[in-house]
Amino acid sequence: MMNCNEFKDNLTAMFDKQANAEMIKVMHEHIDRCAACEGEYNQAKQVLAGLKPSISFNFTGSGLKQNIINQIKKEENEMKTIQNKKSGFKKWHKQVMAVAASIVFVVAVFMLSDRSPFVSTAQAAENIMTKSINAMASLRSMFISMDVRSLKKENFDLIGTQYDFIEYKFWKQFSGNKPWRIEKPGRIVVFDGERQFLYIPELAYAITASEKAGFVEWMKIFLDPKTILEHEIAFSDKNDAKYSIEKTDDETILTVHANALGDFHNNYLKNSSVLESDNTRIYTFDKKTSLLKSFELFVNADGRSVKVIEIKNIAYNIPISGSTFTIELPQGLKWQEMENPGYNRAFTKITSKQAAKKFFTALEKEDFAAIKPVWSALQISDQDKVEEIKNMFGGLELFSLGEAFKSGLYPGEFVPYKIKLKSGEIEEHNLALRNDNPNKTWIVDGGL
Repeated sequence: MMNCNEFKDNLTAMFDKQANAEMIKVMHEHIDRCAACEGEYNQAKQVLAGLKPSISFNFTGSGLKQNIINQIKKEENEMKTIQNKKSGFKKWHKQVMAVAASIVFVVAVFMLSDRSPFVSTAQAAENIMTKSINAMASLRSMFISMDVRSLKKENFDLIGTQYDFIEYKFWKQFSGNKPWRIEKPGRIVVFDGERQFLYIPELAYAITASEKAGFVEWMKIFLDPKTILEHEIAFSDKNDAKYSIEKTDDETILTVHANALGDFHNNYLKNSSVLESDNTRIYTFDKKTSLLKSFELFVNADGRSVKVIEIKNIAYNIPISGSTFTIELPQGLKWQEMENPGYNRAFTKITSKQAAKKFFTALEKEDFAAIKPVWSALQISDQDKVEEIKNMFGGLELFSLGEAFKSGLYPGEFVPYKIKLKSGEIEEHNLALRNDNPNKTWIVDGGL
């Protein structure tokens, strides 16, 4: 187990893409336990962020070289200023600043090289997207219809090459409180300008939360094509995306090739979402207006490319009824407030595997009260649905639990399990648990 001194000696490795993956894992485990070292890590990130070179592809000729030299001098002056202000300057500050200075140097070498094949294409791609962003700045409203390989009722961000296409619909008003609505078969989310509302008809599940609720995560960017392109530019800067551009009489077609983001020591979540897949994104812009006309996403898996998202229709500046941004519930069903899980002693300050064992043990004993605070399935307002869940999982027999693992961008962990239900059915799957809430309480997030 890593101690604090070892962590501090190796802190800069956490910002090095070539660092040993196992050591980085141990370091992350350490800051999960040590608030002091977590604070040092966050400080280091802030310092490094403030020293990143702000060099763009807009410079040309000798002006480029001079701007890079000026940038390096500026970084050196900032370093001296920070050093003068802090007498107890930590060792890692100097290390991080050295990393930042080396970044400036590497970028300078890259920028001055005529052998880089992606500079002009990347600049042209950014120009196309910037032009479209400017064109969409004055939008009043928008409707999008797209086909997505996903499952009904499941969360909006779930995609899979093995699933059939289902239709997603997006409505957005860009004026006032900027309300929006997203729906797919079996699931609806509405933002009325103040709060979000999630409704799953088949489960009689109706919850409401603040405007920052995560009812929709990555897919939310489709609510604003301008944001899609802003994310694309930011993504390309950080993740070495590759571009190609094709032009016709009426359209400009931009193709982006990108690698999966996340930790894939275990490939469980590989290709389960857009960002967690090696993918190809194709944007088609109207040549006259620069507005986005269509979008296609292909996931590259098992040596083949499979289309998983296709925008077929985008309508701009159309009238949208105010009733679109409300959900009328069936009689007798009321909205429940979703809150962050409170502190639960039994599911706090333990490992995810220990939390999984407590969870399944409670189901074996049919002690549903013990796990209700950490399992939203027991918090549905429709008691008939709750009884169905209790009857299905109550009295199960736990055969085995595997070792916890992380995968992709999921903020929690997965614990493999094998159980036998009262019906006699054997189930083997991975229980998803996360504790990224203020109380660090493990909650069951899926996998059943």
